[in-house]
Amino acid sequence: MFADTDSTARLSELEMAAGGLGIMWLILAPVAAFMTAFCAGGVALWYVAKRTKVSQTQTATGSMIHVESPIGTLEVHPEAKLDSRLVQIPLYPGAMSNHPASPEVVTELHLGAKHARDISASYWTPDPAKQVWEFYRSALPDWRRNLSGARGQELIFHERDCVRLIRITTQGDRTVIETSIKPPEYPHVFGSGS
Repeated sequence: MFADTDSTARLSELEMAAGGLGIMWLILAPVAAFMTAFCAGGVALWYVAKRTKVSQTQTATGSMIHVESPIGTLEVHPEAKLDSRLVQIPLYPGAMSNHPASPEVVTELHLGAKHARDISASYWTPDPAKQVWEFYRSALPDWRRNLSGARGQELIFHERDCVRLIRITTQGDRTVIETSIKPPEYPHVFGSGS
């Protein structure tokens, strides 16, 4: 009779130990997976950072920047002449170019087979942002308001091969007006009204 009690007690102790090991694995397995992913991500970032080359070249219209990495290239270069699609966007009366020597900046991104190009020009005025916004809302009634206002107030006109954009922000005592030609995939959430 005592032998059965001892073996039952030992069996219960073994079952409890096995249950404790199961719970321990439920806790340690996700931690180990996270640590492995974290280390692998760190190694991948180190690999990309060590093989990334940045160069800067001075041109007649400004400074050109070229970044080359294992995952792709980025090039930012100023242009002396505005793209014809930017010229079609009305300019706020009295607005002045932020960069008179290079009124346009072209940014090109190549990631494998994918290519994105952004063309932009920026201006400033001492007038309040609300007044500038009202000017563009009345001058471009067919343009839609982008509800994603994390980067300022935006008006967007979607075309077949691009998105034309006007972004209005405030920097200090100036209102900055950016006009851009974005890739058609540019993120936006349309709205109407003011």
